[in-house]
Amino acid sequence: MSVECYIDLHAHSDCSDGVDTPEELVSKARAAGLCALAITDHDAVDGVERARRESARHESAPDLEIVPGVELSAREGASDVHILGYCFDPGNRSLLSYLETFRSQRLHRAKGIVRKLNDLGVPLELESVIAQAQDGKTSVGRPHIARALVESNQVDSIQDAFTRYLGNHAPAYMPKVFFAVEDAIQVIHEAGGAAVLAHPGSLRRDELIPGFVKSGLDGLEVIHPDHSGTARRYYGQLAAKHGLVATGGSDYHGPRAGRCGLGGMNVPLHHLTDLKRILA
Repeated sequence: MSVECYIDLHAHSDCSDGVDTPEELVSKARAAGLCALAITDHDAVDGVERARRESARHESAPDLEIVPGVELSAREGASDVHILGYCFDPGNRSLLSYLETFRSQRLHRAKGIVRKLNDLGVPLELESVIAQAQDGKTSVGRPHIARALVESNQVDSIQDAFTRYLGNHAPAYMPKVFFAVEDAIQVIHEAGGAAVLAHPGSLRRDELIPGFVKSGLDGLEVIHPDHSGTARRYYGQLAAKHGLVATGGSDYHGPRAGRCGLGGMNVPLHHLTDLKRILA
């Protein structure tokens, strides 16, 4: 009897807002017995090559395929939309230019937040924030600012930082930079990849999906920790209705109470096979 092969197509490293390094994710994927892993960092692809190198170091171990992945931040009206990209060329110039523009605008936002904090009497240097983002190698976001606040003893915890200063209605908040959904889909296609709508159940705007399909959307993330069994069946049927590939993953950011671990969603290999088929 053959053993089912499972994959995880949604995981985050410390190249964005995850806890583990890309190398540690590879180790955890092997420990979980996965046969494929996609590191889908927010607006960053820095972890892809690092994960590939780490995987290649274990030639005697069972094969673990590293699937190029990314999660692009986009916006449709008042809704934040996340578009997952898979199986693309991480060195594609159009993609890297897109990400660099995003990184630059995120840094500009971080500078504004630090200025607001200083105006509020909170002594924080931009350099300490950038250090949290691997010395600026990854896009600077609010989690990095929160960690800098914790390390400088300005707040008790990351949650405290968001409650007091950084949350959407807190005094140091600044709006996040987004690109249009069609632009995110297009740049993934230009890099040779497939574009998938992340956790549609969290978006709760199913009426937007036909428009995304017209913009070239290739798939829906059907299997996700935030989707109940009923939701998975529903989005599986919706994907089939629109001719979209169904994908899935754990959306792993690190150990969290009440959340599944890396590979914990038991996503069958055929979901990756289906993705590759539409790109063939």
